Amino acid sequence: MFNLMRAVRAVLWGFIGLGGRRADADKRTAQLGILPLIGVGLCMALLLIAGLLALAHFAAGT
Repeated sequence: MFNLMRAVRAVLWGFIGLGGRRADADKRTAQLGILPLIGVGLCMALLLIAGLLALAHFAAGT
């Protein structure tokens, strides 16, 4: 569970572009592995798209 939260935090920091120094990003990738980061990143991207679609649907009033 702790590794999942660490991966979510790393992906969220990457989404907003505040990942820190390159050495810190490399250390996070080495600790977590690349596949969990890709999986979490895809899930977060899908959640973002779904949220934007829901917001647009709500704003359009349909």
